[in-house]
Amino acid sequence: MADNREIERKALTAGKWANLFMAFAGILTAWLSRSDAMLVDGLYSAVNFVSAIAASRIGARVGLPPTRKRPWGHDFDEVLYVTFRSLILIGILIFAAIVSGIKIWTFFTGGTVPELVFGPIVFYSVTIVLICLALAFNYYRAYRNSGKRSPLLKTEARAAMMDGVLSVGAGAALLSLPFLEGTPLAPYVPIGDAVIVIVLILAIIWQPLATFRKTLADLAGVSAPKGTHSKAARAARDLALEMGYRFHRAAVLQAGRMHYVAIYVDPGKAVLAEEIDEFQSKLLEKLEATIGPTRVEVIVTARGALPAPQPLLPKNS
Repeated sequence: MADNREIERKALTAGKWANLFMAFAGILTAWLSRSDAMLVDGLYSAVNFVSAIAASRIGARVGLPPTRKRPWGHDFDEVLYVTFRSLILIGILIFAAIVSGIKIWTFFTGGTVPELVFGPIVFYSVTIVLICLALAFNYYRAYRNSGKRSPLLKTEARAAMMDGVLSVGAGAALLSLPFLEGTPLAPYVPIGDAVIVIVLILAIIWQPLATFRKTLADLAGVSAPKGTHSKAARAARDLALEMGYRFHRAAVLQAGRMHYVAIYVDPGKAVLAEEIDEFQSKLLEKLEATIGPTRVEVIVTARGALPAPQPLLPKNS
């Protein structure tokens, strides 16, 4: 676990400073070239920089023992981070779409739209694409070397790749605009970057939306994926049979890389607390080898089914 955290920390540190450089470069290029697409790219990198700082701190806390203040540990911090990061990215993309829409509206209503300067875009696009590819490779290598159990590294790898795709698409499209001169599309060259921004947003906004939907389900306490639940239930059932207990059911939640498993069993006989502790320890070992980092609670009960929901009655009834 300590080695995995160190791998994660080094990858996030490298990404933090790389994104800071790309944020300044993107905003500077947007100012020099008068391009909204470059501004979006720079703001995206700025979000990645701030996110890397938060991710490194959260990653260091995930898996720490529970405390009185945090009785379930800090594992949900990771889910909160990914959720709010997705929301911020969605917000930036919506902001970019509004800015581009205003530019297009200004153009068609006879307003003045600043002419693009293509020189800075060439240098920026090539440099940023190379950095993004290197970052994505570094994040994925760290994700693989740490056992493929870090949602932070997985999220950052996707973000770096998406940033690279954004830079490639925006740069290539912008640099192709001068070739439209002398064609029927020549009058629309001034709003070319605004159109490109909207197209890119439509192409990439699905990713933060999908991530937000998944993490929202984790925060809402939705059951872990079917495959994970089946593995946990099977391990608990086999161990219960081995120890002579009756297995009722398993409740499995997932918070980032951590799994929360509650096992309901009926020993069917008098047992010592030490025996339940032994059952819990053996099950924890099996689950961590099967589904990854896990926190296990064993509930001794004679009820095999979920309790029926009780209707909420008015206070004056």
